[in-house]
Amino acid sequence: MLLAGLLFVLKLVVFALCAGAVISFIVFVPLTIYAIPYAWWVGGQQCAGKHLDKKKEGIFRSARNATILYKSWILRKEPTF
Repeated sequence: MLLAGLLFVLKLVVFALCAGAVISFIVFVPLTIYAIPYAWWVGGQQCAGKHLDKKKEGIFRSARNATILYKSWILRKEPTF
């Protein structure tokens, strides 16, 4: 009885770890691909001495700023972050 309970808990932990890895992969891989052009643009701007405040931003802030940048590219306006 105790062994069956421990096996169930072990299977539950393994399932939770696998589900977490799959969910992380599903969320962060597309998010990274979405933010790559923004990262290239920010890197070029930082080499020119602009947007130096963007060096230490997180992935979700980068995605938000990437959306603002892509919108400004489409509308042919200057991006305002």
